[in-house]
Amino acid sequence: MKKIILYIALGFISLSAFGQDDVSSGKAKNFIGVTGGYSNLMGNITKSDYSSNSSGYANAMGYNVGLEGAYYLNKHIGIGGLFSFASFSTANLQSMSDGYKESFDVDSISVTVTTKYNFYNFFVGPYFSFPIKKFTIDFRAVGGLTLVYTPEFDIFVEDGGKPHPCAQNISSGTGFGFQAGAGIRYSITNHLGIKLNADYYYTDPNIAIQNSNRPQAGARLLTNYHEAITMLNINLGLVYQFGK
Repeated sequence: MKKIILYIALGFISLSAFGQDDVSSGKAKNFIGVTGGYSNLMGNITKSDYSSNSSGYANAMGYNVGLEGAYYLNKHIGIGGLFSFASFSTANLQSMSDGYKESFDVDSISVTVTTKYNFYNFFVGPYFSFPIKKFTIDFRAVGGLTLVYTPEFDIFVEDGGKPHPCAQNISSGTGFGFQAGAGIRYSITNHLGIKLNADYYYTDPNIAIQNSNRPQAGARLLTNYHEAITMLNINLGLVYQFGK
């Protein structure tokens, strides 16, 4: 993980970057802004191995949006906060359907989903910023509470002409999470700026899985999901900067 963060930081420093115009004082500006972009989900949650209860059948590609801000205690060090939301659809449900069909030994099974994997994050932590004319290089490491919701997997079983619908219901869990990375801001005006960020994200929520109308206890039956979840976020943002 440390290597990933280091590579991200070095990559941003090597670019012709974005930042902030505060040449007279060299002090980073307090700011608040909105951010959003691409999220790449990693870990067992993206696997679709029916025989493994650690598989989550989540699509690796998703998106995130958020609201962030930072207040600087001196020229380069500040305290910031981030509220963000990330969402991912499901993938490879046919393998789940085939697995249930074999396990239950029935005529047919279909699996559909009505919601997505949704992550809510409430993070705070230090910001380290280095203004260079209109540009500012930002580093941050924020952490706090994550709230995760799983999709609802609707399982329609048919055997001998008789339907038997059941479901793995929408479930939720909380845990500690954090993200760390680097960004670049560019001051369009004294107060308006744009920014680019890349962050490594980690959480390990404990999710109690709720099921309904299960025809039998066999087959793939999850009652708890407790797996480390990681992702890479690449975001663009718009910020309002305070001060001259």
